[in-house]
Amino acid sequence: MIQGTQKAATKDHNLWGFAQLRYTNNGGDIYEVKGFNKTPFSLNTPELQRQETFNLSRLRVGLRGRFDDKNKINYFILTEFGENGVTNPIGYSQHSYLTDLSVTFRYLPVNIRVGQYKYPGSEEGFMARFASPFIQFTTLSSQLMLERYISPTSVNGTKYLGVPSHSVGAYRDSGIQLFQEINLDKTNSISYAYMYGLGAGMQMDNVNGMHPTHYLYMAYEKILGDLKGYNTESLKLYGWYQRGKRKLLEELYDRTRYGIGLTYYDGLLRVESEYIWGRGMIFTGAKDTSSIPSNNVWQYEIEADENNKADGYYLSTTYKVKTNIEAIARYDEYRRMQNISAKERVIKNTTIGLSYKFKGVNRIDLNYTFSKAYAPHNSTAQSILNNAGDIARIQLTWVYR
Repeated sequence: MIQGTQKAATKDHNLWGFAQLRYTNNGGDIYEVKGFNKTPFSLNTPELQRQETFNLSRLRVGLRGRFDDKNKINYFILTEFGENGVTNPIGYSQHSYLTDLSVTFRYLPVNIRVGQYKYPGSEEGFMARFASPFIQFTTLSSQLMLERYISPTSVNGTKYLGVPSHSVGAYRDSGIQLFQEINLDKTNSISYAYMYGLGAGMQMDNVNGMHPTHYLYMAYEKILGDLKGYNTESLKLYGWYQRGKRKLLEELYDRTRYGIGLTYYDGLLRVESEYIWGRGMIFTGAKDTSSIPSNNVWQYEIEADENNKADGYYLSTTYKVKTNIEAIARYDEYRRMQNISAKERVIKNTTIGLSYKFKGVNRIDLNYTFSKAYAPHNSTAQSILNNAGDIARIQLTWVYR
C-alpha cells in the first residue's frame, strides 16, 4: 500500500503538486417549473450555474517525506486551491484548503497512521486524481461515496434539505489507521487496513455525537511486471466495508457502504471494475430553492433513513495505442432509492475518449459522456430526466515533483 508510507530511497522532504485546467460543455436542456430549476444535471459542477465552463478544477500543493534516517516516521501534507467541491460546493465558498495532514509510524509489524487522509475503501476514490485519464468521477462514486455535509433548512420525515456546512468529504476522514502489506512470495501479496474515523470528512471535528465510523479493507495482488505506482503491472482483487452514524439536527442515522472490485494492468491494457452497495444517508441531488427564474439557489437533499438503498457498478478500460496515447472507455450505472418506487432513479453513463501524454504523467485528456437517466415508476420525474444530455470535457494535467 503506497499511501501513507515513503520509499527508503526518497529524499527527506519532497515538495510536489499538480494542476488541472478543465473545459466542460454540458448538452442537457434546462427545465423550470414555476421558476424552480429541475435540471441540476444540465449544469456544471461545482456551482451549478452554467453549461459551459473553463476553470482550474484542481490546484494542489503538497509536502511529503520522513523525519528520521531509518524511515520509521513518514508524513504527508496536501492542500487544495482549485474550483471544486472542496472549496466551493454548489456556490457556497468554504475556507477549507487542507485536504491531507497525517503522520505514519513504522516501528511495529503493522503501520500506524494518524491524522486526516483518504480512508481505505473504493478504488475510484482511493486513486490519485492526477493519474486517471477519466476526468469526472462516476455517478455511482460521486453520489453514493462522495459525502455531503449539510446544515438542514427543512426536514420532511427523514428527508433533509440543507446548505453545505463544509466541503464534500473528498473520500477522506480523520482518525487512526492500522495497515500493512504481507508478501506471500516475490509476486503475490495481501494488504489490509482498518481505520477508526470521525465520519466527518475534512472537518477534523466530532460532528456525529461521539459515534465513530469503522473502515475495513483487504486486497490480494499478483505482480505481473516491474512498473510501480498507478502503472503497477498487476492483478488486484479487493473488498471493503464501512459503517458509522451521521447526525442531522438531533437525529442519528446509520450509514453503510461496501464494495468489491478488481484492477488489471499489463503495460498496454488496463481494466478496472467495482460494485458498490449502500444503505442510509442517500444523497439525491441538488434542489433549487429559488422561485425566481434563472436565479438558481441550490441546496443538497439527503434521504437519511437506513432502509433507503442504492447500488451500482462501473467497468472501465484503457489501451495504450502508442507510447504516449491511450484510448479510454467506461460504463457506469447507479440505482438509488430502490426501496421506494416513486423515488427510484437509474443513471447510466458511457464515456469514451483519448489521453495524450507529452511528459511523464503530464497530459491532455478528452472525454465524451453519453448520459441517460430513468425513473422507472414515475412518469413525471421521467419527463424531467429526459432533459439530460451528453457532456464533453477536455482537461490539461500538469504535475510537479
